[in-house]
Amino acid sequence: MKENIKLICFDLDDTLILANSWKKLGLALGVSVEEDRKLYREYKSGSITYDEWNNKVIEKYMEHRDSTRSGITKILSGYSFKEGARETINYIKDKGYEIVLISGSIDILVNMVAKDLDIKYYKANNTFVFDENDRLIGVHSNGDDVLAKVDHLESFCEMLDIDIKECACIADGDNDIEMFRRTDHGVTFKGQEIEKEAWKVIDSFEDLKDIF
Repeated sequence: MKENIKLICFDLDDTLILANSWKKLGLALGVSVEEDRKLYREYKSGSITYDEWNNKVIEKYMEHRDSTRSGITKILSGYSFKEGARETINYIKDKGYEIVLISGSIDILVNMVAKDLDIKYYKANNTFVFDENDRLIGVHSNGDDVLAKVDHLESFCEMLDIDIKECACIADGDNDIEMFRRTDHGVTFKGQEIEKEAWKVIDSFEDLKDIF
């Protein structure tokens, strides 16, 4: 194995799949792009906490008639993989690497994609909670994505007896920066804002075959 890497961690939104699942779900459940951006700016500026941001979004979702388990599952099931994603996952498996999927997205989607790609180890930072009638009533979050993702990765490393420096992370967002720093093996796509934090920058999934 190259660079003594034993585990490869993949992000989900805009990495394995096209588009941002939160924005897609929000638009389907009545949260406009403007509202979404406003809440994000409030969170980034410190005006509201991560939990407050989450709660405001979920409250908007709950007002929509499709905010049921089946409705949300139907919306999220329309994902599309980035070109070469599935083939690269299979290639990496054949090389003998452990693969984990860690995402700040929603458990329903993360579970679907993990099963679709036959990824055994996966973790979503947000779990939707439904009542006895399968209506959305809240979300359980593990906190800020930046720290939560690192915690999840450390848990997988401990379980698999792998040092975090023996991990590589394929990701695209600012909530992945701490994983890049902790592993020293962050990989992102050309044009992403976190290029400067990356160990390797790639044009496509095909390039991963030259790295691993």
